[in-house]
Amino acid sequence: MLTSLLRESASRHRSVSSRHSRVGIIAMLMAGMALSLLTAPTAVAQNGSFLESLFRSIAEKKLQDELSKRETDRGGRPPVPAPRPGDFPAGPLGPPVPGSRPPIQPDRPRDDRRPDRPQTIRTNSREVGQFAELLIQMDRELASLKDELQDLSRRDAGIRALLPETYQVQALARTVLHQCDGANSLSPLRDSYRSLDQRWRELSFQVRSVPNRSDRLRSIVANCDQTGRKLSRLMKIEPQFDRHGLHDQMIIAATYMQALLDDVETARVPSDQARDLVHRGRLLREVILEEADRVESVQYDEIVSRFTDFVARWQAYASELATLRDPVLDRRLARIAQCGDQTYALLWMPPPPRPTPLPGPGYPSPGFPGPIYPGTGFPGGGSNQGELSPRTRQTLMSDAASLEGSAEYFRADLKRYARYLTPDSYERDVLRGTDRLYELAKKLHEDLDRRQPLDRLQRTAAELAEVWESLSDEIGHIDSHGLTGRRADSIQQRFEQMLPMVGSLSASLLPTR
Repeated sequence: MLTSLLRESASRHRSVSSRHSRVGIIAMLMAGMALSLLTAPTAVAQNGSFLESLFRSIAEKKLQDELSKRETDRGGRPPVPAPRPGDFPAGPLGPPVPGSRPPIQPDRPRDDRRPDRPQTIRTNSREVGQFAELLIQMDRELASLKDELQDLSRRDAGIRALLPETYQVQALARTVLHQCDGANSLSPLRDSYRSLDQRWRELSFQVRSVPNRSDRLRSIVANCDQTGRKLSRLMKIEPQFDRHGLHDQMIIAATYMQALLDDVETARVPSDQARDLVHRGRLLREVILEEADRVESVQYDEIVSRFTDFVARWQAYASELATLRDPVLDRRLARIAQCGDQTYALLWMPPPPRPTPLPGPGYPSPGFPGPIYPGTGFPGGGSNQGELSPRTRQTLMSDAASLEGSAEYFRADLKRYARYLTPDSYERDVLRGTDRLYELAKKLHEDLDRRQPLDRLQRTAAELAEVWESLSDEIGHIDSHGLTGRRADSIQQRFEQMLPMVGSLSASLLPTR
């Protein structure tokens, strides 16, 4: 794997920063998981290296697109990234300097020592130095998270649904770290970090929603959350969340609450009890309406605290209503519970444990439900190593179908331009690789649809990754083989569009440890 960590301990870093007030040099070294690479089988090590490079390309492309969009929204010109010596080619799969990146032969072991970020970061800013140290720490923690998820996926294949995003977040962290080199203030890094912060919060929420998490997994996520909070404080960025969406969910919940109160008045309960329930329910409804009015102006921590207090009060009230065993009221409670689940998701918080269900069939647990386990589609669900969960399989089938369609269009475009390609050997290799990419994408799509076992899916994914890796190098310098201008750009852009699909399928299926 292309995992670069600190050459020295964090304490050494701090002492170097204090001695060099004007120029802080943060040294990084290949450590951490390097020991595991020495003992890992060659194919497995190559898988890890391939995934690291692939997701670095995806992260750079996504970050560049987001920054360009923000600049355009502000009325400015999209930023043009300057080339960096030794960096991944400008833009994913962009043309390298001739002769600087030799073609990768499928039967030759990859050189895992190629760095995917600068060996040193130089800055005149102590804040940028601290920011870079925290990013390196986050990189270590994300590597631990990835290892833990990969271990768990051997017992529960449903965990694989979390691996693509874990690779993506780690690659994005390294991309932001790379941008620290030469930066003299945090300002030019702010937009890039916002994207990282948003993606990590989404991933953290998904991992913290996994039922029956191990103590080690809890510890890793907690450490990474803590590092993220330090980064945000240093950058002076408040936790990001969808305020408008949160407002809408609270209004929807209040609407269901009013319908619930109307139904309580007509339920078969004593009139005194009905009046008391309606009175207390009306007070709770007013609380959620007040919170909806305040959501645009209050800070994240205050919203979380107040909403948590509200949920505690609501669960006690909903439990009392559930004891009435009224099917109409139960349906209203279930609708309100869905709003609560969505609200927790918007706040990047896993819902609290479900209360104990009432005895007897047909009566849902009151209050807000437990989390939906990512990749399963039902609370607390999972799958063993030999099979994928229904939701994970459906997600991968969607990616495989998209890849198959994209590969078919790409193959048609390339064949249309084949007469321009030189020499003949290059044309043959590219067309052969393109045909094989399409065939494997189609096969993987069919195997997922036919619910083939995981080991068969992994074999197809491994061959797909090998073909993609070889083909990406060829397409990367297609403008040196007779295809130039807009035609070359069109081919490379269509190839780049398949990056996220290949990344998701590879990270979910390829064994890397």
